[in-house]
Amino acid sequence: MGSKKIPKTLNGHFSLVLIITIMMVTHSHGFQLEIRNELSGRYRRLVYKCWSRENDLGWREDWPDQHKDWSFSMSLFHTYFCCNFHTGYGRVDKQVVASWDMKYQCGDREKCTWVVKKDGLYLRHWKTKFFSNKYGNERWNEYVQHDVLQKAWS
Repeated sequence: MGSKKIPKTLNGHFSLVLIITIMMVTHSHGFQLEIRNELSGRYRRLVYKCWSRENDLGWREDWPDQHKDWSFSMSLFHTYFCCNFHTGYGRVDKQVVASWDMKYQCGDREKCTWVVKKDGLYLRHWKTKFFSNKYGNERWNEYVQHDVLQKAWS
């Protein structure tokens, strides 16, 4: 049997094609980060600051039922976002709110939603439920949320 060679169609540039493909995959995943204020009770104001290595998103103040979201591309090698959260109930410092490893924790959608509540900081998980009528000829899906406490206030 003959020796195994790189196909002539690549002209020996296999490593270059591989590097370009990896770069395209790691920089093409669009991602959204959302922070929602769902505080109740006496202390309902939320103050937070978020940043990454490349961007400082600055300080922000939200009241109940307000939210802020950002869109960015997620890199396999170094993208992460951290936030400091301050409420009348306490604070959480340097919480990682978005990274490549967290994409699958956020659920079926390309969005990580962090929810601020009276007892702490929650990550909102989304699950898809599929429904059909009793005859099975009509089908639809619905996103259902489930909040999981990540950090209590300190």
